[in-house]
Amino acid sequence: MTEKKEDSADLKRNEGLVNQYRQARGAPSVHKTTLASLRAYDPKSLVFVCEGVDDKKVYFHWLRNLQPEITYNFIVCNGKDQVLKFRELMRRDLSGSGNGVLYLIDKDFDGLRGYPDDADIHVTDTYSFENWLVSREILECILTVDMHCHGDPALRSVLLKRFDEIYESFLTITKPYNHRIYLARILGIDARSLPTKLSKLAKIELTTVDACEEDLKNVIVLAREPTLVEIEQYKAAFEALDPMKDYRGKFAMLFFLKWLTLVAQDKNSEHPKLFRNGSGAGAKANGALTLDSIVSKSSPPRSFRVFIERAAQYWFEATNVGVAGSVQMT
Repeated sequence: MTEKKEDSADLKRNEGLVNQYRQARGAPSVHKTTLASLRAYDPKSLVFVCEGVDDKKVYFHWLRNLQPEITYNFIVCNGKDQVLKFRELMRRDLSGSGNGVLYLIDKDFDGLRGYPDDADIHVTDTYSFENWLVSREILECILTVDMHCHGDPALRSVLLKRFDEIYESFLTITKPYNHRIYLARILGIDARSLPTKLSKLAKIELTTVDACEEDLKNVIVLAREPTLVEIEQYKAAFEALDPMKDYRGKFAMLFFLKWLTLVAQDKNSEHPKLFRNGSGAGAKANGALTLDSIVSKSSPPRSFRVFIERAAQYWFEATNVGVAGSVQMT
């Protein structure tokens, strides 16, 4: 029994050390060291700081399409909080090493979290970039290219209409989850877990969406429950949100990838429901879509285009001077 208690204590200590290591690895000072290394190796390039690996993929595609001539590097943080804290550290740095460093964050439910807005930071117009990608426009591209509906605009129109219907149903079913996350973010309540699997949110079929039976409080665990007064206080603000633009983007992308898989299966089936009989006889639909393949079909939002145009102008000026960190972006 004593050995088991000791083993348990050792395990907790090890977990604590792992957590401390993870926090230290994501500390702003670590990113500042990375920035210094990038500047030493490549002083003329811009540096984009983003929240995670998926963000980097999206912004890489958009940057390549908008400004293929500029050179840049990425610093990838572990979430929005790290990006904002690193930015604050660089804003207090009087050496000028923060010049030429640009920050890319999601709006989420809490925007800049009280940090100042400025020319060096871009906040998505929607909750996150996923909301921009889950759209009729991109779906039509996928239907044309990956589902091989290129010669059938009438069929594409039918499928787009079905998408509108089922996506609206999904947003309605997941409204309580978004409301709970919204309250947590606005009230500063720690959300100990957010669902990363679609099965925790809803059951998606080709033509229907059903709610998940698991208790909402078990799916999204909060450090404390919002009070009735707090819920009422922010009710109107939440109801004013546009579900397609302002609800959690990762939920939207989970839905989109699942439904596209089902559409491809239906296209390839001998007895399809949405496609005509025999439609699977030709080229097989590709249902194994990835974030890369989806974002490659997108055009960046206007606000991001404007932000990057300004960044490119800065880069050209800095390149003429010789060092990106020697010119201040305004």
